Amino acid sequence: MNRIAHIFLIASTAALLSSLYPSGAVSAHPLGNFTVNRYAELLVQPRAISLEYIVDMAEIPTFQEIKVIDKNRNGGTDETETAAYRAAQCGDIPGKLLLSWNGNRLVPALTSSALEFPPGAGDLPTLRLTCRYQAALDAAPSNAIVFRDSNLTERIGWREIVVKGDGAEIRDASAPSSSISDKLRSYPNDLINNPPNQTEARFTFVAAPSALMSNAPPLDGAALSRTKDAFAALVTVSDLTWQVVLLSLLLAVGLGAVHAVSPGHGKTIMAAYLVGAGGTVGQAFVLGLTVTITHTLGVLALGLVTLFASRYIFPEGLYPLLSLTSGVLAMAMGIALAHDRVQILRHDHDRKHAAHAHSDGEEESVLHGHSHHPARLEHEGLSWRSLVGLGLAGGIVPSTSALILLLSAISLQRIPFGLVLITAFGLGMALVLVGIGVMLVRASQFLERRRTSVRVMRFMPLISAVVVIGAGIVVTTGALAQMWVWKLW
Repeated sequence: MNRIAHIFLIASTAALLSSLYPSGAVSAHPLGNFTVNRYAELLVQPRAISLEYIVDMAEIPTFQEIKVIDKNRNGGTDETETAAYRAAQCGDIPGKLLLSWNGNRLVPALTSSALEFPPGAGDLPTLRLTCRYQAALDAAPSNAIVFRDSNLTERIGWREIVVKGDGAEIRDASAPSSSISDKLRSYPNDLINNPPNQTEARFTFVAAPSALMSNAPPLDGAALSRTKDAFAALVTVSDLTWQVVLLSLLLAVGLGAVHAVSPGHGKTIMAAYLVGAGGTVGQAFVLGLTVTITHTLGVLALGLVTLFASRYIFPEGLYPLLSLTSGVLAMAMGIALAHDRVQILRHDHDRKHAAHAHSDGEEESVLHGHSHHPARLEHEGLSWRSLVGLGLAGGIVPSTSALILLLSAISLQRIPFGLVLITAFGLGMALVLVGIGVMLVRASQFLERRRTSVRVMRFMPLISAVVVIGAGIVVTTGALAQMWVWKLW
């Protein structure tokens, strides 16, 4: 029962984190499970420059990188393999950096290296590679330094450069003198959505003979602080008794429900469409299930990319593209709905003029009839294709928590259990999304029954189409902004 209590504690923590961070599932790596982050620190002395270069990989790129390190394919990494990896990586990095002194390129020599695997979500490791170099300098009346980092430019992540002086006075530096992330150990919350992207530093320095000379400080090997992902942790429970499995499935359903009420998943689109177009309960089911199925299949597809095609397609680059696809699809569906509704309103307008000679009561009857039935008939004529399209727009971006759980299940050789948990997670999402859809349908039907709302209801489908277009614009703009921040184009 201790394990069951452990799982219950995980769920309680997830509920608390969900209330504190309503934007969705909390990432186990503060900057995102896909990120590859870089830090370069230049320590300038009168006759030498020391460079400390750190690569911090989150769970998913680490999962991919371990396959490279594991030469004997035994599923782990031994001292021989990690030593060979350090030597290869730290040996390649200088070729992707530019370090020049007074216009002359310096080739820093490797002095030491370290490789750590701090724990991440779902018992998946993260990777922290540290390479230290040094380059000698000759005496000169002036010293101008240029440093440029072109390593791993194809991967998204934090890019930070720091310049310090040790017996040298730094002047006109384009980089700060202290790290804002504690050397990629603690990422500031206010910069998570807009991380630094510094790949170049320029400065000059003069010797300060009276200053105390010292060597570069050693790297602190303390474990990094990581936020645990509650859903991914479900697959890591040691003994899978039937009680533990049952409770894990129930918690997966609950976490899926919590995930569904977070921003996204097409709820705005669902609301606009079902209320404005007079949807039915059956259509609410189709929308909710389409979002859920698309969301779940997206996890499995991205897992396959991570496993087998990561050297050709970086999975972190797919997320903004999927978001962009979602936004463009929503805009296209909204435009189609708006065009359809404008045609119906024009038809109603023509019928109104044809009935102009009739009494006020008859006219109201005509208006009432053509404010519901033509719209509903037209709605039913295109609804199923529209519903599937809107469901795809709402669910095409998969959950990173579910992807982490899938990779963790593969790592722990618990693939069937992981797939069952992901299915249960999707079931929780479906229950919430379908429930929201049914409530929206009931609300729409309530409005239709109020005669005072007849004229308003005539324009509701058009309003809903505009809302769908607006939601698509917001998603598209956000995806383009993310692609701009991460330099994905």
